[in-house]
Amino acid sequence: MQRSLIIGLLSALILVIFALRNSVPVELDFIFGNPVQGSLSLILLITVIIGIFVGLLLSFPTIKKLKSSISDNKSEITTLKKILDEYKKEYGISKNSSENKEQENNTKERKED
Repeated sequence: MQRSLIIGLLSALILVIFALRNSVPVELDFIFGNPVQGSLSLILLITVIIGIFVGLLLSFPTIKKLKSSISDNKSEITTLKKILDEYKKEYGISKNSSENKEQENNTKERKED
């Protein structure tokens, strides 16, 4: 909490200093319409905000696809765990014995490191 507050305050301070040092009026001439006039810092800030917005919009399909993949993987894991439990019941393997073996293997690996 305090760390993010400090980072936020430092970022705000840097932005204020940047805005004060770059208050020179500039004119942007687009292909259409009249030229737009404003301070350099304001125009740069608007450009950065538009860039962030476009980047977020373009990343949404990828994020949605990854979330769907995670959901599919979780359901497949659940199905495979059920199948594994059925095999363990069929062959008389208890859950505790396999968990104990895993714990023993983990402790052996830690000791070797």
